[in-house]
Amino acid sequence: MTARFPAPTDRSQPRAHFNLQRYARAVIVLLVLFSGSASAVPENRNEQPPVLLVIPEESAVYSNFVGGFSACIGTKGDQGAFYKVKTISQIQAEPEPFGTQRIVAVGAEAAEFMHNHPHGRQFTSALTPEISIRRLLESASQSPGVRSAFLLDQPLNRRLSLIRTLLPEADSLSVVLGPGSAYLKEELVHEAKRLGFAMQVVTVKSGEEVPQVSADLFDNSDGLFLIYDPVLTPSSVIRFLFYSAYQKRVPVFGYSEGYVKAGAVAAIYSTAEELGCQVGEHLTQDSRNQAGDPGQEKAQVYYPEYYSYRVNPSVANSLGIRIDNLPANQPARLEKQ
Repeated sequence: MTARFPAPTDRSQPRAHFNLQRYARAVIVLLVLFSGSASAVPENRNEQPPVLLVIPEESAVYSNFVGGFSACIGTKGDQGAFYKVKTISQIQAEPEPFGTQRIVAVGAEAAEFMHNHPHGRQFTSALTPEISIRRLLESASQSPGVRSAFLLDQPLNRRLSLIRTLLPEADSLSVVLGPGSAYLKEELVHEAKRLGFAMQVVTVKSGEEVPQVSADLFDNSDGLFLIYDPVLTPSSVIRFLFYSAYQKRVPVFGYSEGYVKAGAVAAIYSTAEELGCQVGEHLTQDSRNQAGDPGQEKAQVYYPEYYSYRVNPSVANSLGIRIDNLPANQPARLEKQ
């Protein structure tokens, strides 16, 4: 099965994204830290619901996702659409757990589980990093695999447009890529050029290489653009990049709310509840494809539709960066059932 990754559309521009499970868990930790209290996972309201949400375990993040899903499925169209939630361990205890239900695997661990399940079924993946989805799609010939995927990552042009807004006079950006993110190089350079940035790219094979290859990374850079890669997520690597950037007074732009709290100037993020809402709306509007329409030949991949900007006022102020001209947020309008 091949995938069609859409050219990222961007409503945020001024009117002028092996250890895949480590990444998913890391993002989940950040979401847990900053999502606040969460309601319990709801019980199903129908003995044979049309949607089965597969989660790795019961936690605040997955509960928030389910809450957003519950609030938005059926709000446009069929009001009788219901769902059931099961953990991986609950499914493993059942000989024939799926029936005719549409399946949504929530998180990278659940997607991996469904991809390798002996009673293989096509499924929708949600709350999953793009690197994980690409790997699953590459091996789709061995499994019914991913039917559609709702990514955790924000599109590059949306992230770069935020930097252009905050740094209107900037000429160049720097970025470090690892083995898992090297495929982004061409798109990064293209999108940066489109917005008037020259992109200085440094590629490493391991986190230990970062101090050696980044000696000149900040000399001609107006901003450091952080991209997720498993080899770049250890705290020692992140601390080095932050410290080196601020020594040269180069602002850092992260990819999660947690990075902003850690000292990045800004980031764009989507909450688990908003990502759940997007999936709920999509399944309501496009139930035929989500059920496995044989006429659909390619897996569909979707970036977040709902998102918010987060800035660190103290860091921005210390670097002389104006933050009063941010683009408008695009939050989900959740309608509780």
